Amino acid sequence: MEKLREEIDIIDKNMQNLFIERMQIVKKIAEYKLENQLPVFDLDREKEIIKKNIDEVSNYDFLDLYEDFFKKILELSKKYQERISEK
Repeated sequence: MEKLREEIDIIDKNMQNLFIERMQIVKKIAEYKLENQLPVFDLDREKEIIKKNIDEVSNYDFLDLYEDFFKKILELSKKYQERISEK
């Protein structure tokens, strides 16, 4: 059990680093959108991202959970872009 927990801890740290990296890029995207007067939300792009990512894990029995996870990431990205746009 301890070994499995250690593996999860490593994965969690990797996810943390990837989240930070993703949000730094999201910030650049938000700044670009702000400078070019583009909306934060792009439904077509969001659908494209979700489909691409869902298709890549479609063979797993936790597909629905991954879809929820990924939608939450997109929701947080939009929230962060909105925060930047309001400054």
